Amino acid sequence: MRAGVRRAVALLMAAILLGIAGCGDSGESRTPVVSFGGVRDQGATGYAVAELTGFYAYQGLRFSPTWATSGTVLMQGVVSGEFDVANLGPAQLYEAVRNGACARVLRPTQGAAYGVIAQTGLGLDTTLPYPEILTQLRGLTVGVAARGAAQELVLRSLLADAGLNLDTDVTWVAIGAGAAAAATFASGTVDVAMSYPQLEINLRAGGTAFDKLVNLAGPDTPLGEFWQSVAVANCDWADDHPDTVLKFCHALNQGFTALAQQPDAGPQAFAHLGLGSDPEQAKSLWDRYRTPVVDIPPLTEENWHHQAEFTPTGTAPSFSEYVVDGCSTA
Repeated sequence: MRAGVRRAVALLMAAILLGIAGCGDSGESRTPVVSFGGVRDQGATGYAVAELTGFYAYQGLRFSPTWATSGTVLMQGVVSGEFDVANLGPAQLYEAVRNGACARVLRPTQGAAYGVIAQTGLGLDTTLPYPEILTQLRGLTVGVAARGAAQELVLRSLLADAGLNLDTDVTWVAIGAGAAAAATFASGTVDVAMSYPQLEINLRAGGTAFDKLVNLAGPDTPLGEFWQSVAVANCDWADDHPDTVLKFCHALNQGFTALAQQPDAGPQAFAHLGLGSDPEQAKSLWDRYRTPVVDIPPLTEENWHHQAEFTPTGTAPSFSEYVVDGCSTA
């Protein structure tokens, strides 16, 4: 009798332990990990807000970011499946697709935030209108984050408007991103650079002055309804996990809604991304650079084709094939 009781207790305990282990495994399987590749800059603000406010967790997802320094690394990572999602420039994406890569666009994550800056010692005339002002770049060195990436593709289209020969009138130099780009510009290695908020923040923090030749932030610029970055998904991940994709889209959309409606969301995201040395500076920078991530041109087929104006071929991939339907409104 006692032996039977002991056997029953042992079986009961085994069942309980097995049940606990099973619950743990089940819980983990119900929490998909979304791997993300991006740069710690303004374009990642919406992702950061969704993480800080728990929007991913509320959808049953775990957001796992990897921070890179160039769009080329991110493009390779999302195509290979190293990242489920990456933040990329449309021009670079369109060229990759044209060359056989596969990736799905979820939604735009930033409007135009670029600019063209020059060394103050050059004495360039900053009062000239566009595109005439860019004719002054003839014979100068021009810095972009990486050769062949989105910055160069966009700037090449602007220089073409100014009538410059893109391969002989200027000398292209890869200057990297973040602190490396600021240090290269500050050293005088390049005369001119394609700028963006992070670069300007770093230059000002280091006491480096510059002349702003062209301000490309917002829709009322030569770039028009431009997307500086879009959320791009790995094809296999997007096609094989449609429910997870739409949950991620919903969380990311909530992040952008919070940016527009909650005054503290932007400054907190900037601080989280390291944009600003303290909360007060993060708020000041947010006030200066908020427009491109609050006022983003919508994901429409017309705007999709507009991005092709800043690519070498002037053509866009199929909207219906390369855009995840329903993501931008999830």
